Amino acid sequence: MSTELKKALYNISALADLGQEITSENAFHEKIQAVFYVITGTFLANKGAILSYDRSSKKLDTLTKKGFTSTDLEQLAPEELMPLGKNEPCLIKDAPFLAVVGAEVLVPLWVRDQFIGALLLGGKLTAGPYTPEDLELLKIIATQIAITLNHHSLFMDLSDKLEENQRLYEEMRRIYHGTLQAFAAAIDAKDAYTQNHSHRVAKYSAAIARELGWNDHDIEGIYVAGYLHDVGKLAISNDLLNKVAPFTPEERAEIRKHSTLSHNIAVKINFPWKNVEDMVWHHHERLDGQGYPDALVREGISDGVRIITLADSFDAMTSQRPYRKKMDVQTALAELRKCLDSQFDNKIMLVLCRVLDKEIKGELPEPEILPNLDKNSDLSIISSLLEGIIVELSATQSPA
Repeated sequence: MSTELKKALYNISALADLGQEITSENAFHEKIQAVFYVITGTFLANKGAILSYDRSSKKLDTLTKKGFTSTDLEQLAPEELMPLGKNEPCLIKDAPFLAVVGAEVLVPLWVRDQFIGALLLGGKLTAGPYTPEDLELLKIIATQIAITLNHHSLFMDLSDKLEENQRLYEEMRRIYHGTLQAFAAAIDAKDAYTQNHSHRVAKYSAAIARELGWNDHDIEGIYVAGYLHDVGKLAISNDLLNKVAPFTPEERAEIRKHSTLSHNIAVKINFPWKNVEDMVWHHHERLDGQGYPDALVREGISDGVRIITLADSFDAMTSQRPYRKKMDVQTALAELRKCLDSQFDNKIMLVLCRVLDKEIKGELPEPEILPNLDKNSDLSIISSLLEGIIVELSATQSPA
């Protein structure tokens, strides 16, 4: 085996290893620079450059260079390079325009029918010519570089699309949340006693779901459902919503329509979250089947519905209403406790207590429930009550 062939095989092997590395998109320009050093070292070239073709501007961009000036490289026109052979080394004698640039050899870089860029080398430091073996090796190297540059271009296009999709998604989220806040504000305007109720239910529900280990996407979904759960009240008369005296059977039936009205509004929105409509529709169901609108029983009631049901009731109890004064936190917890297994779910109640207990002890970075409760509450009494409920309910839960 000749010395030149051994040299060619060695360099092809080295380039193959390097090619494995540079097809990764990490530190792309550093990898290209490393490849460039291998190439110029292999051929003992006194100067060189790797150029990429920008399809949008139809110009050649310099990725890396040595010896050539920017003015030199700007004289290369893509339309002069494209007619040359694909990944075929072209010597100065075959392309006189190379003399103007100061290059000895140029390889147009192609992947299939896509022009990718160019590889240029100046004369050898030894002043010798480029041999057929050199040109054959250079062709192989050029093919690898063309593939690498193409991969990088595809990756950047994909990244741009992903960034645009992410921007559109964030914009969509802002629109959704802006719409939700507008709905909530409209509800508040109709019923002064439930001001910020939807916002609190959303926050309480999200806090419970987070403690249960839900993923961020589903947490956002239940937050949205919490915001919208009473949106149907927009269709109920103000006089009825703010009535101080007990409701007549007919008035109670009218009030109960709000969950179906909320569902009818929510179902027309193409949410990116699952089960929002169901959570909105059934937040007044009970485990014992005495709820409305569908009298669902236990297994027919999702965890999301159970969470919003509890959050809604807890906030209603600890807020002022036209027909009664607000309860203190201890009384509200005791009332929820009495209704466990008939109206409220033991597991969800346990998680609510754990969240509130952690917030009181400062174990959560951003408390969601405690800031909305009566500022005059005796936290030591509440904490003691919570600890008792947590011990009691923990004993009822099956091992994971």
